[in-house]
Amino acid sequence: MRERLRWFNTIRAQLTLGFGVILLLHGVSAAIGYGSLQRLRFRSQTTLDNAAQLREQSLELKTNFLLARQAEEAYFNTWQGGHLDADALGHIQTNQAYLAQARQNLANLRELEAQNPELAKEFALLDSLFNNYESAFDITTRRISEDSLNYEIHRQIEKLISTLPSGQRSDITALRGLVWQLMAQQQAYLNTQDSAYLDDLQLGLEQLTATLDRLPTGALDAEAQALMQTYQISLNALLFLDQQVRVNRIIAANVNRDINGIIEIISDRSATRAAAARLELANTARQSSAALLATALTALALAVWASVVLRRRIMTPLTLMAIAAERIARQDLSQPLQLAGDNEFTAVAQAFNHMVNQLRHTLDTLEQRVDQRTTALASANQALQQQTHSLEIALQKLRHSEANYRLLVDHLHAGVIVYAPDTTVVMCNQMAVQLLGLPMEAIVGQRTDYPWLLVDETGAALAPEQHPVTQVIASQSPLQNLVLGLCSPQTQPCRWVLVSAFPTFDDAQRLSQVVVTFIDISDRKLAEEELRHQALHDALTGLPNRALFTERLERAVQRARRYPEQLFAVLFIDLDRFKVINDSLGHLVGDQLLLEIAHVLQRHVRASDTVARLGGDEFVILLDNVTSLNEAIQVVERIQADIKAPFTLMGHTVFTSASLGIALASPSYRRGEEMLRDADNAMYRAKARGQSSGYEIFNPTMHASAIQLFELETQLRQALEHQDFILHYQPIISLATQRLLGFEALVRWVHPQRGLVYPGEFISLAEETGLIISLSEWIVEAACRQMADWCRQFPMVNELKMNVNVAAAQFERPEFFEQIKAILARTSLSATNIGLEVTESLLLLHVKGVLSTLSDFQEQGIDISIDDFGTGYSSLSYLKQFPINTLKIDQSFVESIDVNHDDVSIIKAIIQIAQSLGMTVVAEGVETEFQLHRLGQLGCDAIQGYWIASPMPPDEATAFIQRQSRLPSMG
Repeated sequence: MRERLRWFNTIRAQLTLGFGVILLLHGVSAAIGYGSLQRLRFRSQTTLDNAAQLREQSLELKTNFLLARQAEEAYFNTWQGGHLDADALGHIQTNQAYLAQARQNLANLRELEAQNPELAKEFALLDSLFNNYESAFDITTRRISEDSLNYEIHRQIEKLISTLPSGQRSDITALRGLVWQLMAQQQAYLNTQDSAYLDDLQLGLEQLTATLDRLPTGALDAEAQALMQTYQISLNALLFLDQQVRVNRIIAANVNRDINGIIEIISDRSATRAAAARLELANTARQSSAALLATALTALALAVWASVVLRRRIMTPLTLMAIAAERIARQDLSQPLQLAGDNEFTAVAQAFNHMVNQLRHTLDTLEQRVDQRTTALASANQALQQQTHSLEIALQKLRHSEANYRLLVDHLHAGVIVYAPDTTVVMCNQMAVQLLGLPMEAIVGQRTDYPWLLVDETGAALAPEQHPVTQVIASQSPLQNLVLGLCSPQTQPCRWVLVSAFPTFDDAQRLSQVVVTFIDISDRKLAEEELRHQALHDALTGLPNRALFTERLERAVQRARRYPEQLFAVLFIDLDRFKVINDSLGHLVGDQLLLEIAHVLQRHVRASDTVARLGGDEFVILLDNVTSLNEAIQVVERIQADIKAPFTLMGHTVFTSASLGIALASPSYRRGEEMLRDADNAMYRAKARGQSSGYEIFNPTMHASAIQLFELETQLRQALEHQDFILHYQPIISLATQRLLGFEALVRWVHPQRGLVYPGEFISLAEETGLIISLSEWIVEAACRQMADWCRQFPMVNELKMNVNVAAAQFERPEFFEQIKAILARTSLSATNIGLEVTESLLLLHVKGVLSTLSDFQEQGIDISIDDFGTGYSSLSYLKQFPINTLKIDQSFVESIDVNHDDVSIIKAIIQIAQSLGMTVVAEGVETEFQLHRLGQLGCDAIQGYWIASPMPPDEATAFIQRQSRLPSMG
């Protein structure tokens, strides 16, 4: 019992009891106030919810009734429009549905106000209004549905009009007019619902009845009388029904007005209840607040009293304890803390005094230990001074070594950067500063976000994980001789460096540093790029050469195989007459022309396209990413237009043109060479057409033709080896004497499968492949041998000449003249019996060389003829300058001599030129007697053609010579 009483004297018990009483008062007050507020809140919320539901149900009732009215109006409008159908039934159902919802709203209102009889009268009135409205609408709709007057009355009046007599009686005419008037008034009323029309309609109906009464018996037949009575009944019924609809609408409008009034009453009463509930809630809240305030003031007074009482019990011991603590802080441990009483502070004072005794004992012990440690530290300090001296000597040596290392690193011709394992730059030398173009403080301390950029040899930037230092840290192994581009804002353009990187490890074999060295190889890289550029570009034009073009074309073909929708095209360009320009005006002019052509081609392509020179006068273009073939054709046409324009080169005005082949990308291509081959074939097809500045688009038949051409070339080579050729001879006759002047030797290929092949099919191929040299030698020798045989057989042949066509390539060979002399010697043929036919384009090649060779032939007595004169580059200055004996008029002028006056003028001009220069004129391709006589009139010297004889084999030509002396004169 004493212990319990003692507990009540403790500060803990006193604090607990005091604050417990305060909390109890607060709790009781709060519980009372909370309970009152909750009850009031529930009652007020119920009232507010009831008022809100009343308003909601009232508004829904009002809305549903309005929607029912709208369905009613729609139904009546449908009936009055004469279209009572399934839609009208739908309007009735809609009206009934909304009325049912309105009745449900009324039932909900009654349920809400079951405990409140204030609105019972209004609810009963609403129920009565609904019944009246529904009854009136139901009667009207049933009457309308049972009576089809609105639908039948129009048909009745139309039938009535058709049955009225058609005579001229005035009473019948008046009756008919009255019926038409009723029909119009009826239609106007039904369309407009205007009461004025209703009065007119009723008056008209009365007039109709009076008129019918005045008609004599028998004026109308039975059917008309029946229809008239039916129409009167129907119209009266319709008017009555319409009046009933009007009454129904008036009833509905009154009901609607009454319902709105009742709804307003209900809304007002619900609002009044809500306001009363809010007022009651506010009054109760004020009362609760006053009660809480009184409780709080009481608790505050108790708290102040408890504080004053407890202050005396607590603050005095605390003050004494603070004074004792200050003495201990001053290291005064002589006086203990003395407190009277039997509470917690007394226990604390006892513990405090015990702590002071322990501190006094501990201090004594510490003083003894300090003395011992001081002696030990003095000995250790002496040993430390000796070690410090040794370390200072080692540090001095280390600094000297570091200075030597720094001097060595700074004088290296390679940049050096040392990285920590976290990629932080810890050191760099002066060469690194110079190569990076950055101050040392901008380099040291940086991590992976370096202010410089590394790129590979393709120019692509390295990702952070691809940096040499990152790779060495990841692999723990060195990297050597990486060629990288070093780019920074201060070094433009980028420098190319040879990079090596190696790791260093500490004694525990942990990575300590990564050393990266880089040597400037920009000059070597530039030299390599220059060598690569020279290897891949044309020396004259600077354009990509065949190797680079083939490389890019191969990439484009492989890309097209992966992405077939990405089109590209290859254009193969070959200049026309470039050899003529080059040989006549010199190689410097030719080179200048090639440069101009290169500029033209580059002007008409995009930067992504490739223009290349394959060699000579051949160029190719890779048009990348074209949308269609038309785009490539447009480029070709623009190029052709510029190439055809005159070029002024070193004082010469030069005209040229180009033949182009187009090959469009296709998934069928496996290699770029195939596409280049096809573009080349298309170009040759364009050149073969003979039209200046033409182009051709490759198609598979061209490839087949190219294969055939290759096979033909192989067969032609074999034919030359086996000499599978024969000569046919076409006679040349004098127009003046009709005597034989000689023959023209024409070669034929005796093909083992095809038989005789004419020169038009293989001569151009022989010229392109260079086989024309061997073939021409064989032709000349075979013709000379045949002419020598005829000279031995027929003395008259000694006065004739054998004309042989000579290729331009023969004149480019210095030994050509000596070869002809050797052939004449081997065949024992006189030079006066041989003539050489050349094309006028030959005269433009190496003017001085050709002039010398032709002069040598003429000195030997060999006649020179220009074949197909007028179809090429005719030049009067060349005719005057070169030793020419004969001009041969091309058969293209002769064949239309009877219809084309221009050709006659050309032939006449050629003959006059030849006569003025002392030359003979031979017309080729004479096939009709008219051509023969016309050429004679124009002064032509000789002719050859089918009119005389076609080219003949040797035996037939021999027989022709035998017959020649016996043939009658041709006139």
